[in-house]
Amino acid sequence: MPEYAKQIRILYVEDEDDVREGYARALKRISKKLYTANNGIVGLECFKKYQPDIVVSDIKMPKMNGLDMIRAIKEMDEDVKVIFTTAHSESAYLLEAIELQVEGYLLKPVQKKSLTALIEKLAKNIIIEKEYEEQREILQYIIDSENSMSVIANIEHVSFASKSFLKYFGVESVEEFNEKFHSIINIFSNEEDSINTKNIQAFLEKGSSLYDFINSLNETQRITTIVNTKHEKKSFLVNISKINETQFLMNFTDVTEIEKQREAITKKANHDMLTGLYNRNKFEEIFAYELSQVKRYGYPLSLAIADIDHFKLFNDRYGHLVGDDILKLVANILTSCTRSADTIARWGGEEFVMLLPQTALNDAQLLLEKCRKKVEELHAQEYGKITLSFGVTAYKKGDTLKSMLQRADEALYSAKEKGRNRVVSKK
Repeated sequence: MPEYAKQIRILYVEDEDDVREGYARALKRISKKLYTANNGIVGLECFKKYQPDIVVSDIKMPKMNGLDMIRAIKEMDEDVKVIFTTAHSESAYLLEAIELQVEGYLLKPVQKKSLTALIEKLAKNIIIEKEYEEQREILQYIIDSENSMSVIANIEHVSFASKSFLKYFGVESVEEFNEKFHSIINIFSNEEDSINTKNIQAFLEKGSSLYDFINSLNETQRITTIVNTKHEKKSFLVNISKINETQFLMNFTDVTEIEKQREAITKKANHDMLTGLYNRNKFEEIFAYELSQVKRYGYPLSLAIADIDHFKLFNDRYGHLVGDDILKLVANILTSCTRSADTIARWGGEEFVMLLPQTALNDAQLLLEKCRKKVEELHAQEYGKITLSFGVTAYKKGDTLKSMLQRADEALYSAKEKGRNRVVSKK
């Protein structure tokens, strides 16, 4: 079952410290991005800063109550999902909550299972709405685009082509196109796309048609690279329909900008924007693959957690901009002292997690020691000495990401206790 809540941001506002801390622990188990506030004023500021998808709030609070806070929030984002929790069952509160079009009204003491189930349900709707909106925007872009090209052809001969098609390939007429390219399949590149010259020829050799080949692909697979005679490279969505048994109509829609946006979205989804390293989601995906390789081939696998020593002092003394510079600097050093097969991700705050495939524990310690020294040797004049502590472990039969992270974290804790700036392993 998909865990939709892990993909969304939650703001939890509650003035009672014990209650807030207890429910925050439960919410952290289902969401990777939880923000908390102890009154409506702080909650409003958190909303402005973090733009959460769901707000869970008490109603009766000092300074600004939950109802007033949600009214202010709804003025900024009327679509935000809201769940009220309250120990008061007066109808006035319920009526005001209904007027605000909130998604849930739970009486205290709230059952944690009920709260998390409602959040998961709302999260699912949010994710589906976002996916639908993204698909709608892409479809609208394609519909509005004026960069489509059309051609009527069979394998050996083009009988008609739109002006935009001829212009892209730098020819004046279909006759010139036929003379230059000989076959429609020669316009496709040999890049690793589903539609390329090699794949088409292999399909035709089986006795099938170009029409059958293209229509056997899904929409993503029908996006292909076409390079013209001026060496311009663009991405096109290819559609094909039959005119008769020998001829077909092909339409090429320029989706170059969409592909760039898709790549940018993918990068944003998989990378930490500050350091450029992978984020948690991507790391978990890579770990799952490497774990399958370990189980299949018996390779060794090591996992480490690196933590910048006394990072809070850098932030307190020099400010968060310097802290950001240090994070980027450390990320670059870790990348430079590891191998291309290794995976490094920013785990949160000043912590980094490192996955070292086909690496036994002793070898992992040597590699991490090399990284530790490289950081230690760097002495930045403007903010002094930077050091890292490492906790590392190796895969044991039955391990999961959670169990390996737990051992690496225990090793890291030991490194901190022993004076920091060291590599500690735990079997």
